[in-house]
Amino acid sequence: MSDAGRVERRLGFGCYRVDDRTPAHRRALERALDAGCNLIDTSTNYTDGGSERLVGAVLAERARRDPAARGRVALVTKIGYVQGANLDLAFERENDGRPFPEMVRYMDGCWHCIHPEFLRDQLERSCRRLQTGRIDTVLLHNPEYFLSDAQHRGAADVEAARAEFYRRLRGAFAFLEEQVAAGTIGAYGVSSNTVVAAAEGFEATSLTRMLEAAGAAGGSAHHFRVLQLPMNLFETGAPLERNTGPGGGRTPLEEAAAAGLEVLVNRPLNSFAGRHMLRLADGHPATAAISAELDPLVPPARRGESLSRKAIWVVASTPGVTTVLVGMRRDSYVDDVMPVAGWAPHPDPMAVHRRFRDLAPA
Repeated sequence: MSDAGRVERRLGFGCYRVDDRTPAHRRALERALDAGCNLIDTSTNYTDGGSERLVGAVLAERARRDPAARGRVALVTKIGYVQGANLDLAFERENDGRPFPEMVRYMDGCWHCIHPEFLRDQLERSCRRLQTGRIDTVLLHNPEYFLSDAQHRGAADVEAARAEFYRRLRGAFAFLEEQVAAGTIGAYGVSSNTVVAAAEGFEATSLTRMLEAAGAAGGSAHHFRVLQLPMNLFETGAPLERNTGPGGGRTPLEEAAAAGLEVLVNRPLNSFAGRHMLRLADGHPATAAISAELDPLVPPARRGESLSRKAIWVVASTPGVTTVLVGMRRDSYVDDVMPVAGWAPHPDPMAVHRRFRDLAPA
């Protein structure tokens, strides 16, 4: 991943719910960095830009104290959502007769866009909030909203919708290749919730076709280097769903490994399997039942650890996973999670995934 190289980054600081107005969030980020966390994942839409502002302020202050500090942390942000201030901007541009092209008006309060004109605008704003002229990695944030919208609007031809989707990806990737050449970003990729879905689903995205789009945009030396996807005890598509690769016979993690991609995992403790949301942490409903299923698959020395630690450990140990992103907006979350970075890998994480695939609620 660009500047910091391929150093080990087992755990990353996920910034979904942090902002620059809450002192506890800053303390937690500082605490995680001091504990050895060396990857931060944020997005333009997280807390309407407040997440990026917090990250920028913290990294800038640390760089003032130690000029080498910035190079030890990989910085990832994402672009795609049009919400809050960005939605106001989109309305303003439409009223002025210069709308962002190819806007996906998914629902009231949440639009989406990956057109180069929008990406350029957002990248400039991200750099200002993050107080940097170079971002290590920029990801397209859930571009499958185009497919979701097409399905919602009754599109009957899934292949035509997919062809248009990957055409838009090619255009976005071409812009991001230009930004790599300009030195504004180090690499790019995609964060997709549906890259782990069964291939026949209307909203499913294909890592194979993403890589083909990157090749069309940047040639064999393209800079598509990072894939972000959801994975936890109950959401097992990444290690088990054979939905991509030659003949559709590889899992997303296998295909990513074959392409030399770094894989960032989100939602390690929040499972949206089936119709239920399960929080994989002590003190939440079903904790005891989940631990009872997990502990026989965990070495005895680790069975007394918190469920959150064990759940993260399994994901971090899975072949093909580079970094597990964890929301650590409180000091107590940092203290619970960060020790896992020093654990030896789980001896057989695939056995855990196969067992919990069978247990996932319908």
